[in-house]
Amino acid sequence: MIDLLCMVFLLGYVYEDSDSLLIINDSLVMCGYHQYNAKVHLMNNALLKIRLWNGIDSTGKVILHAPLIYIHNSTIDGSGKGYLGGTNTHPDGYGSGYGHAGVSGGGGGGAYGGAGGEGGDVSPGAGGVPYGNISDTVINMGSGGGAGRLGSVDGFGGNGGAMIYLKAQKVTIDTSSIFCNGMRGYDGSYEAGGGGSGGGIKIQADTVRIKYSAMQAKAGAGGDAAGGGGGGAGGGRIKVFYAVIDTGNLILSVSGGTGGIGGYGNGENGFSGTIYFGPLVAAEEIFQNDLSVYNILPGITNGWFTVCSEKNTGELLIYNPAGRTVKKMRISNRIQKFEISELPNGIYFVKIDGCKSFAKITLIK
Repeated sequence: MIDLLCMVFLLGYVYEDSDSLLIINDSLVMCGYHQYNAKVHLMNNALLKIRLWNGIDSTGKVILHAPLIYIHNSTIDGSGKGYLGGTNTHPDGYGSGYGHAGVSGGGGGGAYGGAGGEGGDVSPGAGGVPYGNISDTVINMGSGGGAGRLGSVDGFGGNGGAMIYLKAQKVTIDTSSIFCNGMRGYDGSYEAGGGGSGGGIKIQADTVRIKYSAMQAKAGAGGDAAGGGGGGAGGGRIKVFYAVIDTGNLILSVSGGTGGIGGYGNGENGFSGTIYFGPLVAAEEIFQNDLSVYNILPGITNGWFTVCSEKNTGELLIYNPAGRTVKKMRISNRIQKFEISELPNGIYFVKIDGCKSFAKITLIK
């Protein structure tokens, strides 16, 4: 009996009840909201796939809610499962940031976190407009690209990426991947379709631990055609909310899609989406983020940031979310580069001594 159980776990195993979802070396397709009383475990090459959006509210997205979510050496994949691209019956893409169909040109790229690119040729479809914002708690699917047309639909638009939301007291992701990329627009005989935008990934937990893993909400490229190339789509959104965070060797991507190639005009490239890491309790309740005196660039850093200040002397203070000073550095120029790569990954607050305003930065190495 023990040998039989070991064989089952080795070959593949899927189990679900009100307490737990377990996927071990197997795959499962699901969508909608799922709450478990104990845990969600994806292990040993488990694959959780999102069901394609079909106009019903629960498809194209998955929400997993449990006290513990543990993902090891596994994948959650919602690429191309969000809002649909344009087709014969609906030439414009679907979704709030849909790419427009071409009149006699390539279709426009879909949008979510970033804008979609316009298609190529004489009368192309316009790219989609971004929706939502960087740091709120809302997450959504990516929008579809518009179809390429020359009298009738030629190349279809690519689908957007799905919405993936993990909510727990503790989320651990180790040597795993979460994908919700947009699809490439279809090539056309003369006018190509626009790409689908990247979808949305949201993780919310008291403790978040992500190591040796990747999260992608990349946009689809525009298709190629003899006339007009399809527009590249905009990237999606990645949001992580936490009280305590530990990350390392984490690869994030919300890149825009490249425009397709056309003999009479290439499609435009889409724009990158957004990435946000922030504490569960908004830092603005303690710190103000009025940057009238100085500015910090970039907001997300791998160890270096630049301070542009009205002062060329003074002390720069680095605080953790608990309000403890973790580093002090001297300012000697109005524009100066600083290194904090020795600090643990997470959220920090930066201020110049004597100023009231704080700036927030996220360190990801």
